[in-house]
Order: sequence, then structure tokens, then C-alpha cells
Amino acid sequence: MKARKPELISNSTILILSGFLIGLTVGNIVSDSLSPYVLSCGLSGFLAFIALEFTGSQRDEQAAHEEQVQVQSRLDRHVMSLSSISFTLPPADLSKSTSDQKALDSLYEQLTKTESASGILETTIREHSQA
Repeated sequence: MKARKPELISNSTILILSGFLIGLTVGNIVSDSLSPYVLSCGLSGFLAFIALEFTGSQRDEQAAHEEQVQVQSRLDRHVMSLSSISFTLPPADLSKSTSDQKALDSLYEQLTKTESASGILETTIREHSQA
């Protein structure tokens, strides 16, 4: 991602100053002859804040999209390079998973059938830790 230049004035500063100018007008702090000008400056600052926030969010979305496309292309190149050397995944060894599942099922049945589950659990834990 490209580094941004430091901002001279932030969006929140624009919003605060705009609110200050609008507050001066609403509070009748400025003279009646300057009031429309101060109010228009405050409102234009508020509109500038909205526009800058909108363009900033669009820029962030565009940067995130570009980064996602770059990662996707890198992944595609990586997969294509592995397929060009005839790389294939080894087949899964299902014999271990079915025997493990059978052992877990039998252990569960033993624990649910007896009332002294804690004693069986301790012995099975000792048996499995020794194996």
C-alpha cells in the first residue's frame, strides 16, 4: 500500500471549525451584516467535510480491493507453479480416522452406561497416556 502524505488539516478539524462558525451565527455573536457570510462559510465547510469523508472511504475501499486482487493473483501464480511440476496432494489415510472414531464411540458408551464415570475416565486416560 502506498504511504499517504501527511495532511495539512484533518477532516475532523474542518468539521469542528464549521460547527464553530455555525454556532457563532446561531448564537448571534457576529453582526447581522456578517451573519450570512459566516453561516455560508460554516455550511460550506460542513459540505467539504462530507465530501472528504466520502472520497476517503472510496479510496480505502479501492485500496482494499486492489490488495485483495494482488493476493488472489499471487495465490493463483503459486498454485499454477505447483501444478506445473505435477504436484498432487497425497490421499487421506482413512484407516486411522475410522479407528479413532470407533475408539471414541466405545469410550463414550462406557462413560454414559456407568454411574461412576470419573473412575472409568481416569483409567482410560491412564491407558491412553501409556500407549
